[in-house]
Amino acid sequence: MQIAVVGSGTMGHGIAEVAAISGMEVKLIDVSWDILNRAKERMTDSLKRLYERGVIKDSPDSIMSLIEMSVSYDVAKSVDFAIEAVPEILDLKRKVFNELDKVVPKESILATNTSSIPISDVAEATSRKQKVIGMHFFNPPPLMKLVEVIPSKYTSEETVDFTVDLSKKMGKTPVRLRVEVPGFVSNRIFLRLLQEACREVEAGEATIEEVDSTARNKLNLPMGIFELADYVGLDVVVDLWKVIVERGASDVKCSSFKRKVEAKELGVKTGKGFYTYPSPGKYSKVKLPQESRLKPERLISLAVNEGAWLIENDIVNAHEIDTVMKLGFNFPKGIMEMADSLGLENIVNNLKGIYNLGYKAYEPNPILLNMVSSGAKFYKA
Repeated sequence: MQIAVVGSGTMGHGIAEVAAISGMEVKLIDVSWDILNRAKERMTDSLKRLYERGVIKDSPDSIMSLIEMSVSYDVAKSVDFAIEAVPEILDLKRKVFNELDKVVPKESILATNTSSIPISDVAEATSRKQKVIGMHFFNPPPLMKLVEVIPSKYTSEETVDFTVDLSKKMGKTPVRLRVEVPGFVSNRIFLRLLQEACREVEAGEATIEEVDSTARNKLNLPMGIFELADYVGLDVVVDLWKVIVERGASDVKCSSFKRKVEAKELGVKTGKGFYTYPSPGKYSKVKLPQESRLKPERLISLAVNEGAWLIENDIVNAHEIDTVMKLGFNFPKGIMEMADSLGLENIVNNLKGIYNLGYKAYEPNPILLNMVSSGAKFYKA
């Protein structure tokens, strides 16, 4: 099995590493040898750590021997599958796909690792729209088990099946969306958590620290919501927010994130965001108060409503949503599972209360209303 990976940044070289660990021949392509050589160093260091911890059995050298690097697309002439992992700029992705389309065998599949751009928009740059698919890995790819598999409106069933199977061969757990939606599952749920966190603070209902205390101490999440946004990068968060809302998701008024980005306070990468860190690029766990007046069911209410919308539109089911949150965000329980244990009636009451304050996005989804009236849960006891 031969795979091409275009783009050797954090995601690209991580995906290349995962494919090589699985025994696949990899062609890693980028615009300069400087970038490729840095990627080689990072892959080698990562493989050494995995080998020392006993996570992989093959030596780092034998795995690296499966990876060929190039600044030319010509190395992809005989690959079975190609994955694009360049920055989140549609024109750039379309350019890459156009180049791959010329070189890669006509029967081979082209995948994009985008986290939010619609797959159909990328597919239209090729002559094989039915063979283009989304394959969204999570950072860092060698450690994170989740892959979201997203068909476009053109993608064939055969292409989806092949990509799901390939994800499993790479040792990943694929979650397959039945319909393409901006932000997929992961970022739509994440956005709703960010929006409610921001609304709480800007409405004076809780402080940033209280929001994050509820997330960490009451929901047992690995990070607070603002802390996670800092970790991801506030510029990334704002871009993601913009893409999802511009493509049809209801917005929640919030200016805190944009203000931080305008002030060049981007989170961990700049050493300051909603919190201050030891130095740029150095994350340390944020100290938070033990107590918070914010109830956990209120914090997750909008995210649960989004989950219900995904179910209503037959994009994924509750179990698939929860798999995404557990494997993609390291949540101890899935968001729909949390909703069951906190009480769907409590979730709906919070949604109604906030909706009545004039926040349109909080209108309770019919699925939630029906479940509350019939006493149903997402998971049978």
